[in-house]
Amino acid sequence: MRHQQSPLHVLKRLRISYRVIQYGRSYSQNSSGGIAQTARRDEIAKLKERFDFPKATHTIWQLYRDASFQTQLQQGAAPKVVLHGWIDSPPRKVSRTRAFANLRDVQFLYRTAEQIDNEKHQASDEDVATIQLFEDLTAKSADINSPGVALLRRMKQETCVCVEGHVCRAKGNAPWRLEIVVDRITILNQAEDLVSQMRGAKDWDPKYRYLQLRSFRLQRALAMRSKVATLIRSVFEGHGFTEVETPLLFRSTPEGAREFFVPSRTEAGKMYALPQSPQQYKQLLMASGVHRYYQFARCFRDEDLRKDRQPEFTQVDLEMSFVKASDVQDIVESILVRLWKEIKGVELRHPFKRLRYVEAMSRYGIDKPDLRSDMEIYDLSEFATSMANPDYPVFEILVFHAENSKLPAAVSAPDGSPTLRTPLSHRIRLSKEEPSKWLHRCVAEFDLKLVSDLETTASEIMKKFDIRDGDVVYSCTRQQMPFENPTPLGRQRLQIMQETMNFSEKDLAPLWVIDFPLFTPTETGRVVNGYVEFDYSRLVATHHPFTMPSIDSLPAVLNATEDESSWVDARTIFGQHYDIVVNGVEVGGGSTRIHDSSLQRLVLSRILQVPGIRTHVEAGEMEPDNPFTHLLNALTMACPPHAGLALGFDRLCAILNGSDSIRDVIAFPKTQTGADPLVGSPSRVTDEQLGVYHVQLKK
Repeated sequence: MRHQQSPLHVLKRLRISYRVIQYGRSYSQNSSGGIAQTARRDEIAKLKERFDFPKATHTIWQLYRDASFQTQLQQGAAPKVVLHGWIDSPPRKVSRTRAFANLRDVQFLYRTAEQIDNEKHQASDEDVATIQLFEDLTAKSADINSPGVALLRRMKQETCVCVEGHVCRAKGNAPWRLEIVVDRITILNQAEDLVSQMRGAKDWDPKYRYLQLRSFRLQRALAMRSKVATLIRSVFEGHGFTEVETPLLFRSTPEGAREFFVPSRTEAGKMYALPQSPQQYKQLLMASGVHRYYQFARCFRDEDLRKDRQPEFTQVDLEMSFVKASDVQDIVESILVRLWKEIKGVELRHPFKRLRYVEAMSRYGIDKPDLRSDMEIYDLSEFATSMANPDYPVFEILVFHAENSKLPAAVSAPDGSPTLRTPLSHRIRLSKEEPSKWLHRCVAEFDLKLVSDLETTASEIMKKFDIRDGDVVYSCTRQQMPFENPTPLGRQRLQIMQETMNFSEKDLAPLWVIDFPLFTPTETGRVVNGYVEFDYSRLVATHHPFTMPSIDSLPAVLNATEDESSWVDARTIFGQHYDIVVNGVEVGGGSTRIHDSSLQRLVLSRILQVPGIRTHVEAGEMEPDNPFTHLLNALTMACPPHAGLALGFDRLCAILNGSDSIRDVIAFPKTQTGADPLVGSPSRVTDEQLGVYHVQLKK
């Protein structure tokens, strides 16, 4: 019995035979004769085909979109072409000698809205993502029963092939459709059965993300992302910006989010931190004399993940010297106007609407309101004051004007409490018989102090805000300066919009939210009777600690230097921060920066109480534990006034793509746990590897 050879041994012999044939020698090491020699020669020929195949003459896209090629077809020609790609669908055998299949190739050219409109093709981009292949073996002399002959009918779905053939019009109801009459098909790489099984699955295993990325939807999303980056760069270049790359190996600084650390091999016990943003480096660039800077920056934050967050993400970062907030906002508006015009074919009206933070919170219950709906929250302070909690005195309502008796789940709940401070979000629907019933319940729930009797107050409220029979009224309380964000009524407004309103891609409501509180009191973690508890004596920066106070708030900030025990009231101090919001999504945020070293030191040391920083430092005095020494030193060196902003590039692309999740516009996203199953990260490392970096794991 002949000993079975290992695959490795066979491969070695194939390599030897390949070299022999390559140099034109007929020598064979197989002593069994010509049959084995012929078989090996065929095997080597197939191997060569996989690496030495003809160059593609066209892409499917070009066959459909190239005007000169279309002219040839109209004149009756059947041009010979070579295409590369994958078998997109399982072949369909219509007889012993005839078969059909679809080919999908690799090139996807993202076209702008203007290009699509100008070309006015009958077929959509998705229609021309594939082309039909037709194989007719009737006139061929090849033995179709021979397993060594590459036939379309034998192809597995997703097999990688090179197709040679002639183009003609396909028969059927779509006169624009083309097909390739196959002369020769070469397998470049065979697909496993698992590939076709994955194609039919509803939920993709993230280990096979590269297969999912072959879909038209994700190919289009990645092409769109590339086009968006190109357009943004063109706007920056047109306004005199310089693209500068900043380091990824930074140091740990307290900016709010948890950081990712990289241990140093050369300095035991020390670590780099991956940047949460290039904020400090770009301010250093302003001190360096770079007038207008931008970059597509990779950022890292060790946060709890959700559909619009990833541990690593991309932001479009910009900074400008000798400017004010309006200058930055003009640049950002020009970017968004250009993107929506070229990607979506929509003209954005600009300048964009502006809302102060307090107004956004009081009218819409959130600092990133979706203004596609005119539904607002009404402040009833002129009619009543809540005495239930002194920190939440403002009594307010949200009214859903019902147009029919059947209401969606987000709205209908005729029984129970009309307030949202109870564990369940109940609401009440008005009736003719008891029009003041909702207010009666609110008086008890919120311990309301009314300016008039209950019946009169209810009647005046309903008249002023046009509340009618059948409407649904939601009632709640909030802080005078709302730090609870969103408020209960703000959350309810969003839920109603999501479940009862439909919007088209052309329904757009971009706006700037400005004049944010500079500082935010910390949450204690306690919720008492539905009320979130805040500690107003412990403040954090609302956005980051480098934001300039508003001019009117400067005296209150500077007052912190007069008395060590002076208390800064977060409810009265505002910053020069601005967020750009599109349809309820915060696309970016920026601010005018503090460019005065003394003021920046005061904010960090006295108000935010960052360890290691003193309020006053004598010339030459060292602060070894100060994490911001580099920035404070730069500000003392005549750093100019500057301002900037960062756009969330992933989130912006998701909006333009019409996606609910940024995962759709990222090639290799992480899971909800921050893992990448495709490559198996994060992965374990050995004790020996850790030892090189002076790191030891706790047992």
